[in-house]
Amino acid sequence: MAKAWQEVKNELEEETDKIFLTCPDEIKRFHYGIITHSDAGKYSFNQYFGHWVHAYDAYMGFQGSVATLLQLAKDPDSDLKHLKKLFHIMFTGMAPMFAEYAGQKLVAKYIMETTDALDTVQTKEEFVELIEALGTFITRLYWWFHWYFPWGVGASLCQRLSPEDIKEIARLSQTS
Repeated sequence: MAKAWQEVKNELEEETDKIFLTCPDEIKRFHYGIITHSDAGKYSFNQYFGHWVHAYDAYMGFQGSVATLLQLAKDPDSDLKHLKKLFHIMFTGMAPMFAEYAGQKLVAKYIMETTDALDTVQTKEEFVELIEALGTFITRLYWWFHWYFPWGVGASLCQRLSPEDIKEIARLSQTS
């Protein structure tokens, strides 16, 4: 049986408090390259960086979707029925895939619990409270993921070219 929206909201707030100062293991696993939740790397020369990028992008996408829903919920022309439909379209189908592919089991769990709890939401105000709690939780997970993301890879491999570099590349490409 689905939990009431208030129960899911409270759980999300408790989980957010719990992970505020302690990074969840599923994110630490990415940091150390321990990908146990899927075949990541199996078909890509045993590297998992691409997998990590997709997971990072998913957090950003989830945050954008929450922001969009909250903006629509505050619009007097929107109604609860359509907000719930949008939530299902924007989140529900992606959750199981990202839980498997990106190891984002916490996000998937709470997206599914939020989805089930939407049946108990009766007003736009309740919808906003629930989605804000989900959004805060996802944002905290995102910041942990952001913190551990290997930014040094970009610093060492993806340096911006200087005008002198570009001139030298042009010169080198015109000579044999």
